[in-house]
Amino acid sequence: MLQIAILTLWAVGTLAEANSTLSDHVSFTHHTVLDREGLVHLSWIPEKEGITFKLEVATHGYVGLGFSPGGGMHGADIVLCWVDNRGVVHLTDRHAVGNNVPYLDTSQDLRLDWGMENDTHTVVQFYRLWDTCDSEDVKLGTDTVRLIWAYHDEDPLDNSHLLYHTLTKRGHRSVFLAEPPQTEDPLPPHKYWDLTADNLLLPENDHTHYWCKIYRAPDIDRKHHMIAIEPIIQPGHESYVHHMVLYECHIPEDVVEAAGATTADWFQRHINQEGQPCYSPNMPAEWSFCLATNAWAWAIGSEGERLPDHTGMPLGEKYGGATYFMLETHYDNPAYHAPLVDNSGLRIKYTDQLRTYDTGMLLVGSEVNFLQFIPPRQDLFTSIGHCTSECTKQGIPESGIRIISGVLHSHLAGRKMRLRHIRNGIELPVILEDNHYDFNFQASRVPRTETVVYPGDQLILECDYETSTRDMPTFGGLSTRDEMCLVFVLYYPRTALADCRSLPALHTLTTALGIHDIYGHSFEKLVDFMKDIGAGDESGGAQDSESSLTSLLNSLTSETGYKLPNLKKRPSSAPLTEEELLKLPFYAVATPEPEVSPDLTNYRTLLIELLVKIRIKSPSTLHNKTIGEVFATMDWVKDGPKINDMLMKGEHNSLCLAHGRKPLNPYQPTQYPEFKELDKAGRECSRMNFPRRRKMSSREQLNVKPLRSSQPSLSQTKYFVFLIVVALYSFKSIS
Repeated sequence: MLQIAILTLWAVGTLAEANSTLSDHVSFTHHTVLDREGLVHLSWIPEKEGITFKLEVATHGYVGLGFSPGGGMHGADIVLCWVDNRGVVHLTDRHAVGNNVPYLDTSQDLRLDWGMENDTHTVVQFYRLWDTCDSEDVKLGTDTVRLIWAYHDEDPLDNSHLLYHTLTKRGHRSVFLAEPPQTEDPLPPHKYWDLTADNLLLPENDHTHYWCKIYRAPDIDRKHHMIAIEPIIQPGHESYVHHMVLYECHIPEDVVEAAGATTADWFQRHINQEGQPCYSPNMPAEWSFCLATNAWAWAIGSEGERLPDHTGMPLGEKYGGATYFMLETHYDNPAYHAPLVDNSGLRIKYTDQLRTYDTGMLLVGSEVNFLQFIPPRQDLFTSIGHCTSECTKQGIPESGIRIISGVLHSHLAGRKMRLRHIRNGIELPVILEDNHYDFNFQASRVPRTETVVYPGDQLILECDYETSTRDMPTFGGLSTRDEMCLVFVLYYPRTALADCRSLPALHTLTTALGIHDIYGHSFEKLVDFMKDIGAGDESGGAQDSESSLTSLLNSLTSETGYKLPNLKKRPSSAPLTEEELLKLPFYAVATPEPEVSPDLTNYRTLLIELLVKIRIKSPSTLHNKTIGEVFATMDWVKDGPKINDMLMKGEHNSLCLAHGRKPLNPYQPTQYPEFKELDKAGRECSRMNFPRRRKMSSREQLNVKPLRSSQPSLSQTKYFVFLIVVALYSFKSIS
């Protein structure tokens, strides 16, 4: 009878607890589905010292979650858990060596909150510190994390014997675990504007395709703010649309005065046209006016961006923003799938309920061309781009600018990126950083602390690349097989500064490669060309750079014997003349833009292909060799570190542009700044604050329901049937 009384009291206590308010319930701020079938769900909430996870998998066997340096099993920090036939939850902290069964860590650094198994799912909630101070664990934080996952229908035989999960029950996904939670407050009343491709047929012979199209903002009769963006990705094309950048199109005042034409005169004729391949001979020259001012940037892995409540991006040229925009969409199709017809784009949300501050976008990093040079066979090679103190003095007000967020961007060889901040010869905390960069996941990042950049400050973007499996150099360029080193910085209040980058000078690169002099005059003409494209559109602009490019190509062909392909002249950059406007309906276009006929030559790599054929004059050890022959015989493993140091610390040419590519400073040489580096000493690890184990409450035991489960969870009815059976059995044993 005593046993029955105890069981009865325990059941009553359980009922009371089950019906009470759950004070320790975790409200998760992040959630993702890890597999295509929707069977593996992960929720988490980032906290100050650590992070709480809830893993829900449609299985009655073991489930595994790993934090992997490169997306594979080797070197991964793995959590393996299951619920056995007795209802006991097993949570183990492990590490992987090769593709073998993960080994148990010497130190078990996970705290089990609770776990359960119902008719359909296994659910386990656990906690771990960001930094467990365990060499067998991966330190988590603000870097991109490559999650790996696997599960099986059966529990392990024991801690050392797991049945193979098979190829269909595993996968990987990159996430940003430390991403600040999105506010749940609804946006104020707003409208939206969709900018999408119009049944764009992607070329079947181009693995990397950049498509540009001009759009006109909605008609507004007063100032509006853009406050959020969302990607619109055509279903099934998620793997092809890699990133999108929305540029503001501004014509510099001096060009407007000289041509007697407004921004509308230049760009209205391109509205409702299909667009053109970016940076190609078919791209109208005036579109280069758009490239200096970035409005928004989206990259694969991001669900969009929402501005803080006190900031908004102005819409409309007469209201401090832009009326005409160019959307650049980067498509990546390495398998050459065809046919692909795309209608992806961006959704802009805007409102007439104005915020306190106008925002702007600043482009920082390395200019995109072949002078960004990365040797092959490098475990880690660093490229940099300066934003000089001279430029920030010209483009930033005395009160400074405050950084909201940034999107770090490089290509397939990128491994690490960081935006450093220098003031008065002293390095301040890193603004943005990702030590596990993933080309396929480029989420917007928020600085750890509010960062203010003042006039005279210097910014340095560093990009680390790994080319250990490549046999030839990698150059800066548009293809995903080329490289970039860029960060799109969103800030407020909006200023004149839009583009602040640099690139190694030509003589810096040739000296690093051991080349003293070459035959002919092609390098001299190359220097002239670089000055023209770096000078913005102050005097002659696109026409001058096109003229210097023609001179350069003619020189290269005469000195290398290479036959230049017959590329037609670019569409005219002049707006419609007054005579044309009188003859035609306003803004109408009389004839289609001229097209470039298909050609086997890749115009994106033409200049590099010509330059590597140039012959070297000195030193004597390289006499009469082509630059390409030097590439083929260099000991890149041995010489790589020396080349890296010379390209980083050698002379660069700096770019400093306002909206519309108007120079704030001339294109000029700059040296690597001297400064006291930030102390990088790691903090002392302490496990004293590791939280106490949190037990699953009875209400959670009774009512936990896995996400998207079509079956009922463990019910109170079944639970109390179990209690009655136990009570009757106890009563019988007493009798």
